[in-house]
Order: sequence, then C-alpha cells, then structure tokens
Amino acid sequence: MNTAFANLYQSAFTPTESERRMSAAAEQYVVETEAYDRSVCTGPVIRGAIMPANAHQQRLVNRNSMRAFDYLCTQHPEFARQHIRREISRTESRSPSL
Repeated sequence: MNTAFANLYQSAFTPTESERRMSAAAEQYVVETEAYDRSVCTGPVIRGAIMPANAHQQRLVNRNSMRAFDYLCTQHPEFARQHIRREISRTESRSPSL
C-alpha cells in the first residue's frame, strides 16, 4: 500500500485538548439537564430520555436548559455558541440512554 496515502487517510484520530474540553462540557450539559428533567417530569421515557407530561413541566425543562446552556457558554468563552450546540447534539445522539 502507498505509504503517503496511509499517512494521510488511515491514521488514528486523536482529538485536540480543545476538542476534549468541548466534548466534556457537552457531556456535562447533557447529564445535568437530563438529571433535572428526571426530577421534574412525569411523562413517559422515550429513547432513554424522560418527557414532560404537561406544559408546566415543558416550561421548567426549557428554562433549565437555557440557563444551563448560557452557563456553559460563559464557562467556555473560547467556543462559539453554535459549536457548543453542535457538540451537545452529537453527545445526545451518541448516548441517548445516559
């Protein structure tokens, strides 16, 4: 096999320190918001996540997630909000049943 090709396309991926910090922050957000959701919601569990049973629970969940996201962004100003959202989405899709 061509060594140049192997070096470019078959190397092992190692995340940077910045990528590891963002991933850890996103995982912390997902774990904390799901824990809060489980403390206030009484709806069904769908794909490992509890659902709000009524509009009041939905408002509580939304308010908490916005506060948690804002806090996360202030703790990590080196990352753009859009990038943090994308990493949270990836984290949620990788581990739907935390």
